[in-house]
Amino acid sequence: MPVKKHVIWFWAVFLLLAGIPGVSNAAVTEETVRRAWNEVAEIARMEPLPLSIENNAVPNAWVTNGKSVTVTTGLMDILAREEEIFGILSHEAGHVMLNHYASAVTSNVGVGVAGILLGKALGGSVVGDIAISIGSNLASAGFSREKEVEADDFAVDLAFKGGKDPTGIYTALERLARHGGKLQPSGFNSHPPDDRRLLHVKNRIHARDPNIKITEIPKSNETKKK
Repeated sequence: MPVKKHVIWFWAVFLLLAGIPGVSNAAVTEETVRRAWNEVAEIARMEPLPLSIENNAVPNAWVTNGKSVTVTTGLMDILAREEEIFGILSHEAGHVMLNHYASAVTSNVGVGVAGILLGKALGGSVVGDIAISIGSNLASAGFSREKEVEADDFAVDLAFKGGKDPTGIYTALERLARHGGKLQPSGFNSHPPDDRRLLHVKNRIHARDPNIKITEIPKSNETKKK
């Protein structure tokens, strides 16, 4: 039985596309991520840090020591539009531009010194060690929450500055919340609670433009790919 020509053409096109790097059914591809990161760097007037894609199912993005940015394939899988990865990368750029990494090192050193002094004052007891550990963790967590909020604000403001859709960071955070919000290795547990954080971002957007409509993701709409 002869094979129809349109069937041959279909498979020829399919195989051609399958062999082209970057062609994917995902809404956020590697090409999308790199384009968004370049736009973020240009609008923020910062030197674009080296960007790498990590094959990791955990949805995450982070900047290492303020010198390079990493995005996981797990994050790319759950996002639905380019504005969302732009928002996430703007958040990470905020950490760099606001000098959070240098201040974090200073803060951690200060907490460590205070812990040593407190340990000596308490005689190095087990109770003293526990107190030091709890105190240090609370101090670091509180510091991190403050910086995460600042980075969220930076992302919103950068979107307005570049004429981008500022709701991208909001819906991206919503999707992360639907997936448990556990970002590693940057530590999502130190971030503000989801509801409070989302409300703050929404208020920041509406403070800039009260007429912007934010379409929230229904809680029943699970975007996680199994």
